[in-house]
Amino acid sequence: MSIFSRKPALNAHRWVGVFISAFLYLICLSGTVVVFNQELERWEQPQIEEFEQVNPRAVDKALTTFADKYPQETEHYYVVFPTSGIPRLVVENDHTAFFADKSGNLLEKEAFDWSQMVLDLHYYLHLPSSFGMIAVSALGAVICMLVITGFFAHKKLVRDAFKWRRGGSGQAGRIDLHNRFGVWASPFHLMIGVTGTYFGMAGLILALVAQVDEGGDRQAVMDKVFTPEPVLSQPTNFPAVDTAISHFNEMDTGHKPIFLTVHDVGTPQQFIEIYAQVTDKLIYSENYRFNSQGEFLDTAHYDDGHWGKQLIYSIYRLHFGDFAGLPVKGLYFVLGIMLTALCVSGMDIWLVKQTNPPRLSRVWSAVVWGSVSALSLSALGALFLPVATTLSFWALLLLACGLSVIIPGLNRRFWLRTTSISLILLLTGYAIVHQAAFMSVASLQINIALLLLAIWCWWRAGHPLYKDA
Repeated sequence: MSIFSRKPALNAHRWVGVFISAFLYLICLSGTVVVFNQELERWEQPQIEEFEQVNPRAVDKALTTFADKYPQETEHYYVVFPTSGIPRLVVENDHTAFFADKSGNLLEKEAFDWSQMVLDLHYYLHLPSSFGMIAVSALGAVICMLVITGFFAHKKLVRDAFKWRRGGSGQAGRIDLHNRFGVWASPFHLMIGVTGTYFGMAGLILALVAQVDEGGDRQAVMDKVFTPEPVLSQPTNFPAVDTAISHFNEMDTGHKPIFLTVHDVGTPQQFIEIYAQVTDKLIYSENYRFNSQGEFLDTAHYDDGHWGKQLIYSIYRLHFGDFAGLPVKGLYFVLGIMLTALCVSGMDIWLVKQTNPPRLSRVWSAVVWGSVSALSLSALGALFLPVATTLSFWALLLLACGLSVIIPGLNRRFWLRTTSISLILLLTGYAIVHQAAFMSVASLQINIALLLLAIWCWWRAGHPLYKDA
C-alpha cells in the first residue's frame, strides 16, 4: 500500500494531531495574540506619552540622562524610536529600559510583563529558551506535516470546497468546517509551519555547519550570513547618537528608523547602528553604521545584498505579519484564528468518534477555554499584585484541568461563561487601575476587542450543542 494513499495519511494525520493537540493549541493561540504584541505593550502602559517624531537632540538628552542615572556596566545601549510601530521613545541598556517624552525627559520604567509572558509562551512554551525554541520549532514541522497529510486524506478536495452541513449533532458541520479552514488557509498554515521551524532549527544548522566547515567557530558562520561588525580603533567617548541620527536623516533614504543600538559600549570598537525598515521589502531592516562620533561608515547591505541573505532576514516579518501595517496584521489574526480553530475542531472530531469520554472531553474544554481565562486572570492579577505572570498562568490552567477531572459539571458551556466573566473582570480591573487612560487609543484598541470576545463567549455558551458538552 502506498504511503500516500488515503488511509495511512488519515491515520498519521489523526494520531499526530491528537497526541500534541494541546501544545499546538497553545502555540497557535499565543501566536494569534502575538500578532498584536506592539498594541498589547501599549495597552499595558496606556498613560505613556505618544508621538510620531522626535528630534536627534531629544534622543541624545534621553540617552545621556539614562546613562548617568544607570551607570552599571553594559555592552549595549538601545533607543527605540516612535516610528518603530509603537509611537513612544524608549532608552535602555542590557538591564533596564525607560520611556522618555518628546523633549528627552525620562518618564517611567518600561514594564510589559504580561505581553512578554505571552510572547515567551509562543517562542518557548515557557521552557528553557534553547530547548523551548527547538521544541516549538518541532511543532512547526508538525503543522507542515498536518497540512500535507490533510490534503492527502481529503478525497473530495475540489467538490467539497464550500460544503458546510448544518444541524444534527453538529459533527458533520464540524468536520466540514475543519476541512474548509484547512484547505482555504493551507498556504498560510504551511508558511507559518516552515518559518516557525526555521527559528529553532537555525541554531542546530549553525552548529553543524560551524563544526564541519569552520572548526566549531559559530561566529565565522554568522559573519557569512549576517554582515560582520566593523573593525574600529577610536577614543572611548560617549556615543554621539544625535550626530548619527542627523546624518541618517540627511541621507533621505526613505527608510523608517526602528531602533538604534550602541555596540561594545565604552570600548575602542564602539559603534552606532540604526535599524531602518525598508517599506517595499520584507527584510527586517537595512542597518546604517556610524562610528562613535556619529560619522557614517557603511550599511550592512541587507537591502542590496545576496538574495539568500535577504530571504533569511525576511523570515521574522513573514512569520509574524509585521509588514504593511494593520491590514496585514488583521489578515494574520484571522488566519491565526483559523489555524487555532483547526487544532480545536480536530480534537473535537476525534472525541466525538470516541463517544466523548467524559473526563477527557472536560479536560480538553478546560485547555481550550481555561487557557483564555488563565491569560485574562493572569493579566488581571498583574494589575494589582507583583505576581509572576508565567507562574499565575500555568497555575490557573493546571487548576482548571485538575478541577475538570473531578467535577462533572465543568463542561464547555461552563468554561465559555468563565472566560466571559474573566474578561469582564479584567476590563473592570483595568478601568480601576488606569482610570482616564482607559479611554486612550492605546487602551481602547484592545479593550473593545476584549469586550466583543466576552460577549461572544457568553452568547456561544447558550448554543444547544454545549448543553452537555
